[in-house]
Amino acid sequence: MAASRPVTRTWRPVYVAGAMPFPLTATHTFSTTASPAAVWRALESVDLWPKVLPTMAHAILEPAGPLAAGTLIRTRAVPNSAAADLTYRVAAAEAPRHLALVIEDDDYTAETDYRISEGDGETDVVVTTKLNPKGLAQTVRFLLWRARITPALSASVHERTQALLRLAEENLAPG
Repeated sequence: MAASRPVTRTWRPVYVAGAMPFPLTATHTFSTTASPAAVWRALESVDLWPKVLPTMAHAILEPAGPLAAGTLIRTRAVPNSAAADLTYRVAAAEAPRHLALVIEDDDYTAETDYRISEGDGETDVVVTTKLNPKGLAQTVRFLLWRARITPALSASVHERTQALLRLAEENLAPG
């Protein structure tokens, strides 16, 4: 692997406000020196995610192979971490430009959309995450805790995407 060089990533958080309080939405735009193909390889190489996501112990793609609609990504959290075991369903996969993931939990539905585009020598990745509560109890909880949940959602999107872009830049660059 070539010597590591400093990489500048930029991001701009955007909060979408509307008449309805849900879904809670966070959108971030990142710029990276990694190519769209390298970014896609980082998204697709789920077995490597634990190398850059310290609270993730294990990740597997089911069935193995390229990302495709219906594919599942199962992750296991590091024991005693604040992270949770999650199962993502791939809702859409258009290599190397678009990936949509969905988490169906008993308490919420989370949708994360990755849009990847190339321009001016950099790759832009726009990540939008939407979080919808399920049921009255969770709706009330989300309303009461919205001021805390929305920044936490935004921080999670930011940290996860930065880690995956680091994977794309350092480990999956062509060469």
